[in-house]
Amino acid sequence: MHRISLVISIAALLLSGVVLLAHSVSAQSGEEGQLQPADAALYESVTMDCLDVKYKLGEIHRTDRLLRVTLGEGYDNMSSNLMDRLNSRIVQNRLDGGELVRIASEFEEAHATFRENYTEYDDAMLDLLKANCQSRTQTYYLELQETKELRRVVHEDVGTLSTLMQRYHDAFKDLRQEIERSAEEESE
Repeated sequence: MHRISLVISIAALLLSGVVLLAHSVSAQSGEEGQLQPADAALYESVTMDCLDVKYKLGEIHRTDRLLRVTLGEGYDNMSSNLMDRLNSRIVQNRLDGGELVRIASEFEEAHATFRENYTEYDDAMLDLLKANCQSRTQTYYLELQETKELRRVVHEDVGTLSTLMQRYHDAFKDLRQEIERSAEEESE
C-alpha cells in the first residue's frame, strides 16, 4: 500500500515537471520526438547556420555592452549629480520636496534592479557565445530563448528608469512653479 502511494507520488511529480517544462519552453513534441519550438524561423537559423547566429549575437553583445556603459554612466550622473544634490538643497532650504525624494528613492531601486538584470543577461549572453551550437542545437535554442527574455526584462528596466526621470523632471517643474508663485505673493 505504501509502495503504491509512493509510485503515484513519483509519477505525479514527474508528470508535473514535464508539464512545467513544456509550458516554460513553449515548445511541442514533433513527429520524430524532436523539439519543435514556437519560433520556427529562429530555430531553423540555429540549426542551419549557427555560426552566423553566434556572430550576430556577438555583435548584439558588443552593442549592448556599449549601451550599458553609456546608460549606466547617465543613470549614475542623474542620481548623484542631480537628484542627490537637488534633494539635499531642497532639505537645506526647508522646501516641500517630498515627491522628488520619493521619486529619487524609486529611481535608486530601479537602477539597482537594472544593474542586477543586466548582469544576469550579460552572463547568459556570454554563456551563449561560448556554447557549442552545432552539437547541442535544441539546448542552444532554449538558452537563446531564455537570453531573449532576459534582454526584454532589461529593456523594461530602461523604460522604467526613463519614466522615473521624466516624473522627477515634472515634479521639479511643479516645485519650481510653486516657489515662483510664493516669491511673487511675498513681493506683493
